[in-house]
Amino acid sequence: MDLSESKRIIDLSVFEDNLYLQGYETVAGIDEAGRGALAGPIVAAAVILPRKNYFIEKINDSKKLKEEFRNELYDKIINSCISYGIGKIGSRLIDSIKLGNANKEVFKKALYNLKKKPEIVITDALSIDSEIPVLPIINGDELCVSVCAASIIAKVFRDRIMVKFDEIYPGYGFKNNKGYGTAEHIKSIKKLGFCPIHRKSFHINEFFQGSFF
Repeated sequence: MDLSESKRIIDLSVFEDNLYLQGYETVAGIDEAGRGALAGPIVAAAVILPRKNYFIEKINDSKKLKEEFRNELYDKIINSCISYGIGKIGSRLIDSIKLGNANKEVFKKALYNLKKKPEIVITDALSIDSEIPVLPIINGDELCVSVCAASIIAKVFRDRIMVKFDEIYPGYGFKNNKGYGTAEHIKSIKKLGFCPIHRKSFHINEFFQGSFF
């Protein structure tokens, strides 16, 4: 690892290091994938990284990484973290409780599924009700190493779900679009209609406003 990459990762760890200096021993980062998709679940991951000398080269916000790098980093994070938890909420429940509530609930599920309880949680801007203190950081997935790690875990885990859905519901291109509103995906919906994993109330009411009909 060259000096510039080492410095970048040190800079990514500033928020976590400051929390350690305040006396916190275990810090979890949490982030989600799939919030803006038209189909499939929202998946959240909570990750507790080792406190000292944690350097994984190229770790970053999942959106800034190529798929091959995300998959490599996923394995490295899983194998080196103190604990990680996954939360998932499917399209029917998203439609039922609405997107904002689903986002908060999936964060809580991810925290609950951590084997080790953190003393504080850093989120990507989202505040949630929790007995554990929560520190929302705007652009946390770009600024905090633990949130970067969580974003990678959530993204890769969800992408693998969508690849499986592509086999179950062919014709929508889920393997490629991962449920997001690409032109090809929208064209497929117009041709085939909705399948069971589409978020009907979400995209009709908030995105397309009936433009399919």
